[in-house]
Amino acid sequence: MHSPSSFDYSAALSQCLLQQNSNIARHTLANGEKVWVRRAGARNPAWRYRLLGGVARVLRLGVLTPVSNLGGAAGIATEAARLQALAAAGINVPPLLVLQQDALMMGSIGQRNLLDEMRHQIQSPPVLLQRWQLGLEAIAQVHQHGQYLSQAFARNLMYAEQQIGFIDFEDDPGSVLPLPLCQARDWLCYLHSSARLLQEAGVLDQAVPIWQAAMAAETASVHRPVAQALRRLRPLHRLQARFWGNDTLRLAAMAHFASPYSQTC
Repeated sequence: MHSPSSFDYSAALSQCLLQQNSNIARHTLANGEKVWVRRAGARNPAWRYRLLGGVARVLRLGVLTPVSNLGGAAGIATEAARLQALAAAGINVPPLLVLQQDALMMGSIGQRNLLDEMRHQIQSPPVLLQRWQLGLEAIAQVHQHGQYLSQAFARNLMYAEQQIGFIDFEDDPGSVLPLPLCQARDWLCYLHSSARLLQEAGVLDQAVPIWQAAMAAETASVHRPVAQALRRLRPLHRLQARFWGNDTLRLAAMAHFASPYSQTC
């Protein structure tokens, strides 16, 4: 689970749990290490899944149907298993420091998520685009290693010194979907969470060929459902007025990435 160390992470976890009321919280250990502790909690409330569920209904795509987190010990076991599998494949995820039935402790892989970093760069569009491309390349590397994420929204990608890491593995899409659809789901989640910000920064047109190059490297079994989803969004791409609401505008911005695909793709 972690490299040999004289530090007693199990004792530290027990101490953190005595101080922690929320399901997940950040702690600084006695050795100065920054860690996150997740304790077993109730099943996630329905609102956590409305975002993906709404997109799935609009696109008529089961690939985006939310995968429920069962909570409790099952949720802890799921996150631990995903962290271990991704780490074994060489993916940058928080190291699993200690695991017990009702809680786990993870290391920290950054202070700012990619969505916040992109927002921070909104006045520097080329930099914002570069940060977005880092996320794109990091997801591609996950897929090249035969892996997939959970909810690959930009808020679940951590940015630190030009490096991208991944967090939040309370659910496992691989438990209900084949690998190509899990990977297609990653791409659609990332676009949905970032396209509107690219549009607001005025770099959406520059992002499309970068996206196209990333998709060209994917297998047909991944590329096909992504292209199908984006084609279904194509009619929305002209919507820009704010009265449409944030959810519709996110989909409208995402629809711009349909442009490279032919009707038969």
